Amino acid sequence: MSVVVLGLVTSNQDKLAEISAMLPKGFEVQRLDLGEIDETGATFEENAELKAIAGLVQSSVALGEDSGLEVEALHSAPGVYSKRYAESDVARVRRLLAELRDVDDRRARFVTVIAMAQRRGLTQFFRGEVEGHIAREPSGTNGFGYDPIFVPNEGDGRTFAQMTREEKGRISHRGRALAMLVANVGTLVHLGEDLPE
Repeated sequence: MSVVVLGLVTSNQDKLAEISAMLPKGFEVQRLDLGEIDETGATFEENAELKAIAGLVQSSVALGEDSGLEVEALHSAPGVYSKRYAESDVARVRRLLAELRDVDDRRARFVTVIAMAQRRGLTQFFRGEVEGHIAREPSGTNGFGYDPIFVPNEGDGRTFAQMTREEKGRISHRGRALAMLVANVGTLVHLGEDLPE
């Protein structure tokens, strides 16, 4: 059985490992190492496309991904600035909890957009979302980013950080976007010609 290799532009090893674990048999992801790509876009789609197009210097087909947390009470912040909200995961969680300290409306959603760019000019987008709420305090040691304080509506009351990678992958924003990509990749590219070796 041939393997479809997807080139992903990312400097985040946690994200790379999570995506690798979510891919079904017959698919692999390899990191396209371009260092940090400036995320100057105003939307997840724009930032994902910036990364994907940058990856075309190394591959005829490249993936870019941008994800973030949108909190209702903060007018969808931190959004595209989720990674830049503070200097570390711990600091980002601490800042968000401080901003929501006296807030009862804790609704939030995680969003992922994956862009697939090709040298022939076609870019496709795959968006995944999961609704939930922000916990009052961090729980769990798995995952990364805001996972310790995000409780998905479709779960059993645990945060993403309390779930196994497989449990999270079944309902997560990234898992949903990736499933859409995998389902459509065969119709978007000539697998034997365009995907990276």
